[in-house]
Amino acid sequence: MKTKLSLVIFFFCSVLCLSQNNGTIAKAYVSSRNQEIHPSTIEKMMGVKISDYQGSYSFGESEGESVLGIIYSNGKLFARSSYTDFKNDLGLRYERDPIEYLNGKIKIGKTFFELFQCVETTSFTLNKGTKGLVLHFFENEDGKKYHYMQFSPDYPESIKLKGKYPEASFVKLSIEDLNSYSKNDLKIIRNEIFARKGYIFREGGEMEKYFSQQIWYKRLKNRTNNIKLSDIEKQNVDLILKLEKK
Repeated sequence: MKTKLSLVIFFFCSVLCLSQNNGTIAKAYVSSRNQEIHPSTIEKMMGVKISDYQGSYSFGESEGESVLGIIYSNGKLFARSSYTDFKNDLGLRYERDPIEYLNGKIKIGKTFFELFQCVETTSFTLNKGTKGLVLHFFENEDGKKYHYMQFSPDYPESIKLKGKYPEASFVKLSIEDLNSYSKNDLKIIRNEIFARKGYIFREGGEMEKYFSQQIWYKRLKNRTNNIKLSDIEKQNVDLILKLEKK
């Protein structure tokens, strides 16, 4: 079962438009059409920078829920969808999403999103100032034109990656992502994956000296080689090692 972000929002995207005609009826929803809010309770954020898109955005609900995570690192945005694969009993899964930043908006696949925020508190989870992604779509129903806005709120506390290259623990990297780095940079990126787990490096070694100066680095109490890596991290370690050996 591949519950990608696109499957959660596919029924919103049959007719996309970037303009609004007079007489159009505006409607707004939180994550799905089951929770309607008044359009006046959210407004477009002004002066948005690429880094402002970092966050963890909720789409859908119940078994159809997915979370779009976005981080900003080294001048680029990295995005992934997370979902639970109930059918294959594989638990929580992550899938990288292609993302572009274009004139204050982001494009994921073929879908554009903008940053909005709540201008008043409407519920326990939607407080004034809550940031979220908005997908615009337009439909004709019973002779009337509707402008729908799907507001997917940000829960930033779930983005807690540390280090200079957090993307190495966030998404599966490609050769294209890494080919601009020197071998010394690659060594840092690879070892940073282990440092985030508290790995204890060889005393007096290059990596021990480097990471001991990083305020986020919290070493384990006892030395161990049994560091549990995610599938994403395992693949990135293997890829980086291959590049380091070239």
